[in-house]
Amino acid sequence: MSNSEMFSAEEIAILQTRQLRKTIHYIYTRSPFYRDLMEREGVSPADIKTLEDLRHLPTTSKEDMSRAGDRFLCIRPEEVADIMTTSGTNGAPIFFKLSEDDLARLAYNEQLSFCLTGITNKDVVALAVTLDRCFMAGMAYYMGLRRLGAAVLRVGPISPAFLLKFLDKTGVTAIVSVPSFLKRVAMYAEETGVSLRRGTVRKLICIGEPVRQADFSLNALGQTISRAWDAQVFSTYAGTEMSTTFGECEQGCGGHLHPELMHVEIVDEQGRPVPAGQTGEVCVTPFGITGMPLLRYRTGDYSFVRTEPCACGRSTLRLGPILGRRGQMLKVKGTTVFPAIIHEIVQSEPEVRAHVLIIESEDALSDKLILLLDTDQPRIAERIRERVRAEIKIAPDIRIVSGDEINILQTEGEYRKRRTFIDRRQSVQ
Repeated sequence: MSNSEMFSAEEIAILQTRQLRKTIHYIYTRSPFYRDLMEREGVSPADIKTLEDLRHLPTTSKEDMSRAGDRFLCIRPEEVADIMTTSGTNGAPIFFKLSEDDLARLAYNEQLSFCLTGITNKDVVALAVTLDRCFMAGMAYYMGLRRLGAAVLRVGPISPAFLLKFLDKTGVTAIVSVPSFLKRVAMYAEETGVSLRRGTVRKLICIGEPVRQADFSLNALGQTISRAWDAQVFSTYAGTEMSTTFGECEQGCGGHLHPELMHVEIVDEQGRPVPAGQTGEVCVTPFGITGMPLLRYRTGDYSFVRTEPCACGRSTLRLGPILGRRGQMLKVKGTTVFPAIIHEIVQSEPEVRAHVLIIESEDALSDKLILLLDTDQPRIAERIRERVRAEIKIAPDIRIVSGDEINILQTEGEYRKRRTFIDRRQSVQ
């Protein structure tokens, strides 16, 4: 545990102000993009004295990074130690360059995050995630666990049968994976007579998909995997651009911020901070990054923060579940809807093995929703259709397809993650 996690709110503010001043000075002297931006806005490093002064600067977006590229780079080309990319789930991937110091910071961040879950050097942790294809998270998990001293099984996102065989032979106590994959493994185990509850896995570290609702209770997917594995479920949230993780402690009431590594704001559409507890876009300013540091970076993800002390004893800010993504907003008969509502409904049906939601343009005021299901129970389709209609006032076009078809759709293209949301609106003229 980092000492700063037990600081008072006042001590955390002092620490973050000090880190911010260092970051502003470093970025102004080394980043062509931010030097031009600050001069254009008439802001100098001396004007940023407190955390509140950050709002004098405009936010930075993924579009800025895609357009400006290496103008964000603050080190010489020969100092670049690793090149990673964003997942590309919501658009073209962005190249992100790290120094040796950035890699060390990344490992430290994940060490702190795994400590939150109670993992120690006595654990054996299976990484059922992508570890190649310029993926930051897989490498970060590995480095953090090695720094923590835990044994690591780098199995990757393999077939359920292959993973179960490895778990049985190695005594894995925790798994890091996408929760929908953990559900697939559980369904395969049930079909083949394997009892996960009798196994050694007791912690499931979930990435990439929400497992909690806004009140921090487990959602349908989280409940399903928790029961099937008889294991504690932990939610995490991170991004390549921030190189920092919000991880849950064993209390399961929000992702703790590592205050020496990042400052976070929740902002409205105009980039103005909103009060704690109010929903807005997650906007981050990481500290200590030397390769491509960012200021007020808008992640595109919507959530809220809690500021009261946690029952675990930490006093750090906690980020709530991700409630939606800007790039995945749907227009349904003129009303804005997030796909998470539909995913939650489908995931609450245990007889659905996998699904994909496809969005196509229907007209100027509405998107067409196509929901593909892998299930042996056709009656499930009508039940899901009516439940979705009750929530968003429109019924999707539901089609039952094979697991192979779902698998192809989820893995096609250059994406690293299995997709449950496919946006085809941009291809419509």
